[in-house]
Amino acid sequence: MKLYTSITSPYSRAIMLTALSQGMDGLALAYADPWATPPELTAVNPLSQVPALLADDGTVICGTAFVADYLFSHPLHDAQQAALAGYAQALLDQVVKAYSLAKFLPDGMAEHPHIPRAREAVVRGLQQAPALDPRSNEFAHHLLGMAFSYAELRHPTLFDQLGDANRAAFSEYRQRADVQAVGIEALERKPATIAAIRATIAA
Repeated sequence: MKLYTSITSPYSRAIMLTALSQGMDGLALAYADPWATPPELTAVNPLSQVPALLADDGTVICGTAFVADYLFSHPLHDAQQAALAGYAQALLDQVVKAYSLAKFLPDGMAEHPHIPRAREAVVRGLQQAPALDPRSNEFAHHLLGMAFSYAELRHPTLFDQLGDANRAAFSEYRQRADVQAVGIEALERKPATIAAIRATIAA
């Protein structure tokens, strides 16, 4: 199987972290910049989005939740897990929206009203976020951890709105060796498999 990802994708990094915890060392990784709509990605996913999973039988699965559902055999095993993952996904989507709308705003054009609306949603989402378990290997907690990580990266001033308890939990989470192994700087080396990521942890 092959997971199409980008170096910065928080959605894909949640998948990678869960795959690491479940010993899926043979999962191959292919890197593309979805913002650039590269042909190697659109040949698999015409929407030019990651993550996308190419299964062994040639089936392509798109969408973070659906890739996780297939790879990890229904990881959202109760209402609490589903609620946590759903919140994390929604928060991440708002973080990405606020960033991407501003990123592609033409020079000289007034700010689109959806930009401040998305930023306000990010603030509320951070303030009211459920508790992150910094030691968990559940997919839902990795998705929430990556939502915090991406908010810090793209909106550092908004990230200040994260509550004290989650700020402490996230500080512990990002010190984990596996989390650092799928950080942007680490992924710039483009490890080809989950096994290659694991090797950097062992080193």
